[in-house]
Amino acid sequence: MKGTLTIWQAACIITGYGVGTGIMALPYLVSRAGLVLSAVILLIAFFASYCMHMMLAEITIGGGTDSQIVSVFKQFLFRGSHGNIWVTVLFVLTALVLITNLAAYIAGGAEVIEAFGVPPLAAQLIFYAIAASVVFFGLKVLGISESFSIDAIIVLVVVLAGASLFHLNNDILYPAGDATEALAFFGMAMFAFVAFFSVPQTVVGLNGDPAKVRKAIMMGLGMNLVFIVVIVSCSLAASTQVTEVAIIGWAQGIGLWAQVVGSLFTLLAMLTTYWSISVALSDIVEEQMHWNRRICWLIATLPSLLLVLLNVGGFLSLMRTAGGLIAILISFMVVPAFRRCRREKGALLLPATLASTPVQMAVLAAYLLMAVGSSVSI
Repeated sequence: MKGTLTIWQAACIITGYGVGTGIMALPYLVSRAGLVLSAVILLIAFFASYCMHMMLAEITIGGGTDSQIVSVFKQFLFRGSHGNIWVTVLFVLTALVLITNLAAYIAGGAEVIEAFGVPPLAAQLIFYAIAASVVFFGLKVLGISESFSIDAIIVLVVVLAGASLFHLNNDILYPAGDATEALAFFGMAMFAFVAFFSVPQTVVGLNGDPAKVRKAIMMGLGMNLVFIVVIVSCSLAASTQVTEVAIIGWAQGIGLWAQVVGSLFTLLAMLTTYWSISVALSDIVEEQMHWNRRICWLIATLPSLLLVLLNVGGFLSLMRTAGGLIAILISFMVVPAFRRCRREKGALLLPATLASTPVQMAVLAAYLLMAVGSSVSI
């Protein structure tokens, strides 16, 4: 799979993982936290996320361009007599959480399809067929599919933004809120940039080329930043009422047709995230178990469909929360692994200023605040 992606395709895999329906929650949180304060927080979240993803990319390069997250931590973190035990625990936990996250995306995508009059079972099977078929064909097809989908998302966001210019219903200069509201926005903003499991695919697809990997990560996270800024600004300006799910109030402000556009955005966002997660899971299973790639594809996709068909909704909700927790857990494992990789392999990707100990500590603090912010209710 080495060298199978262009920089744009690799960037779209990063964006495809991070972009999601969570973006639609940000306008409401901005209205509570305040516009200027939220802008500052968003830039801090972007910087911390960029540094963390670059650290992960560097240890992936250091571990070998075919390394996935589990084996990277095995090489640089889980050593000694109990190392294999911790690797097994991380592998099993990661697989369970990713499978149930995938099930949640099938359930959510099916709900969007159902809105167009499709029966529930058929909607679930349609979403699964579209999502799993892309994963079946591997990294190159994933890159192409992600790039086309991100192009389509860009068009949809431009259409919504253009319509918003003719329906300016609000003054978006919201005053700064309290610390709890700011923390809640920070937690959601940080999650909007999380794309950890796509980093190894980016490194593999770009053959471990540091310059290309650096550009892809910046472009991928940068596109998410642009999506956030445009969606937040336009929905706040055009909404008749800022709702917790932005597209509801946004559609009331610019026309009910926007709900259709918003549904398409949601469907594409769920598909791109499903693709990124399932390819990552398939690669992790293949690397750890050394099974046939088609079997790994089935393990990465079929259990998620079965969970949806079994209608274990409460379990899926719990595991989606666990998905956020494992993202936080990985972020706390990256820094010590990165420090060991630097000692053993030297500088591979990050410039010295962004690899310094103060920056590492600041990034860790940001992810700790993300954990706190994600548990805050406002």
